[in-house]
Amino acid sequence: MRTYKEYADSFEIAFDPGMLDFNTLDSNHVVFTGSKPLNTPGGNLFSHPSIGLIRMIVTDLQLFYDFKRKELSSSVLFAFCKDILISSGDPFIRDWENQLNSDLFVMIKTSGKSTLQPLTPDDPLFGFSFTTITGLMEHVNEFTAKVMSEFSLDENESQPFPELLRLCYDRFTDEQKVAMQALGGIHGSGIVLPLLLVSGVITSVEYVKGLISLRIQPKELFAELLAGVVRVQTYYLWALIEKQLPKKQISSLIAEGEGNLIEFKSTLRWDIRQGKTNSAIERACLKTISAFLNSSGGTLLIGVRDDGSIEGIGTDKFANDDKFLLHLWTLIRTCLGRDISPYIRSRLEIVEEKTICVVDCLPAKRPVFLRQPGFDEELYIRLGPSSNAMDISEALQYIENHFNRH
Repeated sequence: MRTYKEYADSFEIAFDPGMLDFNTLDSNHVVFTGSKPLNTPGGNLFSHPSIGLIRMIVTDLQLFYDFKRKELSSSVLFAFCKDILISSGDPFIRDWENQLNSDLFVMIKTSGKSTLQPLTPDDPLFGFSFTTITGLMEHVNEFTAKVMSEFSLDENESQPFPELLRLCYDRFTDEQKVAMQALGGIHGSGIVLPLLLVSGVITSVEYVKGLISLRIQPKELFAELLAGVVRVQTYYLWALIEKQLPKKQISSLIAEGEGNLIEFKSTLRWDIRQGKTNSAIERACLKTISAFLNSSGGTLLIGVRDDGSIEGIGTDKFANDDKFLLHLWTLIRTCLGRDISPYIRSRLEIVEEKTICVVDCLPAKRPVFLRQPGFDEELYIRLGPSSNAMDISEALQYIENHFNRH
């Protein structure tokens, strides 16, 4: 089973660029060379329901007919998808563990270490590399926080980050998988950078700067690298970027203070007074989240004290930030319901050199009851700056009035 690079290196098809065109057959648009359909090296038609994609393939073949820059052209991407990924299976899965074990960002997330030799301050790329890698790590952490809400992981998972990468890859479309394999194979960029690009977390410029800052590719190739990445994004990824909840600057949220749409919690599970974990502390956070979901939405800041000063989630004494998020989402799913995940987004922010967790909530489409072991089942709503439980008659009336509007 050939990798993308192996396939691209041997890619050959016979055609006359002056005779290329496309026609519609059985609801698909098909590339023709003269009067005959054009086939991939594996004997599959260049055909697709998207006329835009087929038009791009035709113009790509006309522009790169000598194939001096064929590796990331739409024709090779499309043919690899048909000839290898769909017909023979996914070669990336076969080499997944090797790719994972050599990826710098996986090393940093799982062990805090990397094999990258640090640049000295007198190196011309020192400032560029430091700033770029720092920014990319912020994107990695934001990505982790986001997808943690979308998958159910075992809370005992020792290293959730690699598992999240695999789950994200598994849900990609074939086109996304091909784009990721093409970028990783041609550029030697591993798993995380291509996955962030395909997921819409980073831009093509950030991706290329990452290649240079990690010394995977030389800075002299910046323009050529960027052109190839833009082609991949244009041809395959234009409609695949998920919309995210808008996020305010964290300083603005804290400055607003607690109110109907904002609440602060010092910790997620740690009772500061008693010096131990306490399920009642967890319930306080869950009450706020459920109340936001049952009302007009809102934002919970975990790691911020009532007066707006920063406590940080380090007080909760988790092994790492990923374990904190995994515990948070385990609580949400088990106590509020798995189906409400689409209405919640979490992210981590650094404030005053401490990490806080931002939980953004949208109004849910159904009443969200808090069902936490050891406590009564209750329905909470926001009343001013607090979350209030409702008795049975109030809850029934509220559900009738509030959720019938959706």
